[in-house]
Amino acid sequence: MNKYVKPSRNDQIWIDQKEKLLLRYSDLSDTDLYFEAGRKREMIERLGVKLGKSDAEMYLIFKSLN
Repeated sequence: MNKYVKPSRNDQIWIDQKEKLLLRYSDLSDTDLYFEAGRKREMIERLGVKLGKSDAEMYLIFKSLN
């Protein structure tokens, strides 16, 4: 069994987005950007509170990362 698994396309997209967010917002940490499947909305709300952004602004930020 291969213990080295290539990240899925979605995993790689998230890794790229996470790196961009960390560069853009120095207040954020890896812990802030912890993603748990099925809890995306909660993470976005948590980030919005930390950055002082509304949900709509957070969705625009994520959209701009693509």
